[in-house]
Amino acid sequence: MNFKEWLMHFKDVNRPIGDLAKDVAVDDHFPISSDKEEIKEHLEKYNASETVMDIFECVYDFYKVEKHIY
Repeated sequence: MNFKEWLMHFKDVNRPIGDLAKDVAVDDHFPISSDKEEIKEHLEKYNASETVMDIFECVYDFYKVEKHIY
């Protein structure tokens, strides 16, 4: 399961992870990937705020642990 697919499970959560999921859900160009650097480059390309980047870092770490990606 790639990062976007996994993240979509949280789009109804009233927390920063849910906010990120909602933003990703409407981003037609979001990478269908689990590659952290590719996703970060995408977020930077579309001028994600520092807050969004921080949230992504935390959420991605959670994803790695849950999916056993090291």
